[in-house]
Amino acid sequence: MIGITGVTGKLGSYVADLVDQQGIASIHLARSPERAKVYASAEIRKMVYANTPEVVEALKGIDTLLMVSARENPERVKEHKEFLDAAKIAGVEHIVYTSFYGADEKATFTLSRDHAQTEDYIKELGFTYTFLRDNFYLDFLIEIALENGEIRGPAGSGKVSAVARKDTSSVAAEILLHAKKWENQTLNLTGPEELSIEEIVALLSKESGKTITYVDESVEEAYESRKKWPAQTWEYDAWVSTYTAIKVGEQAGVSTDVEKVLGRPAMSLIDVLKESQLLEEDL
Repeated sequence: MIGITGVTGKLGSYVADLVDQQGIASIHLARSPERAKVYASAEIRKMVYANTPEVVEALKGIDTLLMVSARENPERVKEHKEFLDAAKIAGVEHIVYTSFYGADEKATFTLSRDHAQTEDYIKELGFTYTFLRDNFYLDFLIEIALENGEIRGPAGSGKVSAVARKDTSSVAAEILLHAKKWENQTLNLTGPEELSIEEIVALLSKESGKTITYVDESVEEAYESRKKWPAQTWEYDAWVSTYTAIKVGEQAGVSTDVEKVLGRPAMSLIDVLKESQLLEEDL
C-alpha cells in the first residue's frame, strides 16, 4: 500500500492526484484531514511528524511512503527522526523522501543540512529508500520575479539548475508506483539547463513583456533588505543562503534523472512560464 504525506500542500496534492489517475489505492496522511481532497481510491488519516501511538496507527498497512519534508523550522530534523521511528514501528519498508540537491551537513544553503541528516537517519534505520534531491523550484523564481519585478540576493554570477515543481511531483508519483525499480537510489532532480539569476530575469523579461531586474546584493544588503519581513534569525539565514549557495556553485550542474524516470526531458523555465500563463487564461 502507498502512503502519501503532505497531501494538502502543492507537491503532495499533485502526487496524490497522479496516483489516483492510475486507479491505485493509497493512504493520504495530513495534519489537517479536513483540508485534504477526497478521492474514492484513498483513505485519509490524521498524522503529524511525531512518534506517538496515534501516528504509528496511522502508518500501519503502508509499505511505500512518500515523506514530504516537514515545514521549515529549527526542530525539523527532530520531527523527521521521530516520524521515521514511528514509521519503522508501523512496518513501513520503503521511504521516498523529498530531499534537496547537494544535501550535505556542510552545505551553504542552511536548510540543506536538515536533509542530509534526515537521509542519514533513513539509512541508519534500515529502510529501503529513494531520495529525491530536487533543486530550487523554477516556479518559485518565476513567482517572486513577476510579483516584485525583480530578484534580489547575493547570487553573483553563479548558476542554478532549478526544476519545475510539476516534474518533482511527477517523479515522486512514478517512484511510488514502481518503487522496486528505484530502491536505494538517490536521484538529482534539476531542470534541463543551468542559468544565472541575470539570465533568468532576462528570459522572463523577454517572455512576459515586463521589465524584470536582478539586484546582486552583498550579504549585508541581503540581510538588511529582508528585515521588512519580521522573522527569526534562522529564517533570514535560510533566505540569504539560498543565493549564496548559488554564488559558490552548489546549485549548478544538470542531471538527466527527471528524464530517466519520466521518459521525457525536464521542463525548462520557459515551459513552466508558458504553462502557468495558460492555466491563468483558463481560469
